[in-house]
Amino acid sequence: MTIRLRLSFRAVTLAAALFAAVAAVPFTATGARAATPICISGAIQYDYQSAEDGTAKPTRTKPLRNATVELWGAEKSTDSPHALNVWQYTGVTDGSYNLCYTPTTTTSLSTVWVKVWAASGNLWRVLDNNGQYYTMQTPALSNVTGNRNAGTTKPPASTARAWHIVDTINPLWWYRNNPVSACWSTHETDTDTCTQLTVKWVDTASQSWYDPTSNTVRLYGADADSEHYILHEASHFLMHRMFNGPWPDSLTCPNHGIPYASTDGCAWSEGFANASAAYLLGDSRFVFGTGNSTAFTYGDGWGVGDVVEGNVAGSLLDLWRSVDTNWNGSIAAITAQKPLTFSAYFNTVRPAANPPLSTGSTALAKLSPHTIDYGPTIVGDGKYHTLTDGSALALEVSGSCAAASGARTVLAVLDTTRAGQRWRIDANADGTVRITDGCPQPLALTAASLGGPITAKTYDPANSSQKWQVTKSNGTLRITEPTGGFAVDRASSSAGSNVVLNESRSSSNPQLWASLY
Repeated sequence: MTIRLRLSFRAVTLAAALFAAVAAVPFTATGARAATPICISGAIQYDYQSAEDGTAKPTRTKPLRNATVELWGAEKSTDSPHALNVWQYTGVTDGSYNLCYTPTTTTSLSTVWVKVWAASGNLWRVLDNNGQYYTMQTPALSNVTGNRNAGTTKPPASTARAWHIVDTINPLWWYRNNPVSACWSTHETDTDTCTQLTVKWVDTASQSWYDPTSNTVRLYGADADSEHYILHEASHFLMHRMFNGPWPDSLTCPNHGIPYASTDGCAWSEGFANASAAYLLGDSRFVFGTGNSTAFTYGDGWGVGDVVEGNVAGSLLDLWRSVDTNWNGSIAAITAQKPLTFSAYFNTVRPAANPPLSTGSTALAKLSPHTIDYGPTIVGDGKYHTLTDGSALALEVSGSCAAASGARTVLAVLDTTRAGQRWRIDANADGTVRITDGCPQPLALTAASLGGPITAKTYDPANSSQKWQVTKSNGTLRITEPTGGFAVDRASSSAGSNVVLNESRSSSNPQLWASLY
């Protein structure tokens, strides 16, 4: 991917927006003008504790890229130091700067330094809890008569996390896919009036979050050591700008976790934010401020379907990287159509994109390992499938193919070689289905009394307890017995626990089953 350099801003407009409190200096000379400008060059770097490198969080150093820097100083010793109306962005590769000023009353500068703002123009900024910019400055130089190099300057450790935030947001802006302006989304075409992302960082322990009412990320303490965390929260702002209006209530979720079921709207917004951070950083995980991380891989403790943000994140990453080549088509399509769920994104937005994004067998196959199935029904497809309702455990006949008719069904550690974990769903003439295992002497799933273990027995077409109904919901299957509508459930989430029949509850993720294979 090619890094886009910063677009030009009109200096007077930006300076007024960013630094309203800075006194202006006349552009016209009040005395003899110096023949040549005086240039101050150097570079800005920062040290940070790298959560991406594990719980030890070793100290790393990076250049501060695309940050706003300006020249301050005074021409004569009797002048009050002030902003010299010279500013630019630090370099996108090395954090360098070269600020030049032509004195108007002398041929030298009595004092001069570079002030650095925790901001990148009018696009993003980092403030303290009182709403003040984090700033730093290079050591002052005295009696400067020609070009000087101030060397490399770093902020103090007490504010290093604020500068880590400023720099880390760069990739999100670089790859936001807005060719019409420097703003965050194509909805805003005037570079001078972009909606600005504000990050308020406070060095205390609390829960970081995005406040859509003020376009503000609240980032706390060591969360700023994680570039995944920074980009995750900033990606909520990006999605907000892509929606170009009030943040839909359905996308808000105060209580959520990567492997856990929430709502389809919550899983979509959080999954997008998780996937965005991982996509930009080149991995498939979320890294916490502690240095611990969670990979977007369905496994122990995970729920199933598109109500789980980790499943959505993993699916998005696999689509962007393995089907679409990059995320540009998705960014453009989401911006245009504003889907409120991952299902809407995949099933409606992708095929309507320009050009269309794949929803065929290759794309569907990227969702299946993440327990999301938007493909054709498996009822009557003649294939055997592994069924899971969470924690990477599979529905199995206890004893597998050695079991006798009447054996319990249980949740077992996933093993695709075991025929007792493979199930075929065939349609009956009356609209119900029968579910049989893949053993040489197949047994059929057989209902029991409410709360009792479901068994596997020799198939009997006259046995009404072997008739089931299968419906799709959230990219998963709900399996119920038709008489009372009771659902196939589990006694507990541990291996070896019974698969049972329970009252059907629409919000119960363990009553949703996913076909992994």
